[in-house]
Amino acid sequence: MLCPSDTPEGESCGLVKNLALLAHVTTDSDSSTMRTICFSLGVQDTSMMSGSEIYKTNTYLVFINGQLIGVHSDVKRFVREFKLLRRRGRLGENVSVHLNSSQMSLNISTDGGRICRPLIVVENGRPLLTQKHVDHLLAGFRTFDDFIKEGIIEFVDVNEENDSMICLKEKDITFETTHLEIDPLSLLGVCAGLIPYPHHNQSPRNTFESLI
Repeated sequence: MLCPSDTPEGESCGLVKNLALLAHVTTDSDSSTMRTICFSLGVQDTSMMSGSEIYKTNTYLVFINGQLIGVHSDVKRFVREFKLLRRRGRLGENVSVHLNSSQMSLNISTDGGRICRPLIVVENGRPLLTQKHVDHLLAGFRTFDDFIKEGIIEFVDVNEENDSMICLKEKDITFETTHLEIDPLSLLGVCAGLIPYPHHNQSPRNTFESLI
């Protein structure tokens, strides 16, 4: 999400951050329709339930932007169907879902101010982005936005990134991998990305070069 090399010297060292090349900050999106979608996916309204039903061992609390809307007993199925709707374009591209097993909660975020970055979706041990898609992109038949609408690439925020198995290179993909980096260079910021062969330098050298 943030460039690991580009940071100012002096008193503001480590306080001023620079975004990675492909990262961006989200804007607010409508959360009213999100409640309807959640209830259609099996979320039960807490106002219709007793305390013993809400705090069952297999029941997860469902939050939208920090506001409790209901509970769900099969959260893995909910997350799978929720992500499928997002990849089919039924939800906003910046909507995220995060499963917190320690707090028994399911957090859905549609608010602004979150940092997201695009990743290639991996299913059954294979990335959905193929060489054919890249050729269409280079020829101008498709754009980056088309890949997002088709569910080939999706934006992931910090919370959802913690639930993902992200692979740096395609050769290292396993059946547990959920996403693939578009390019290792996208981890750097604008200034650090201009450094030739940064992986052959010492880390302080990349930081000094980013300041010039």
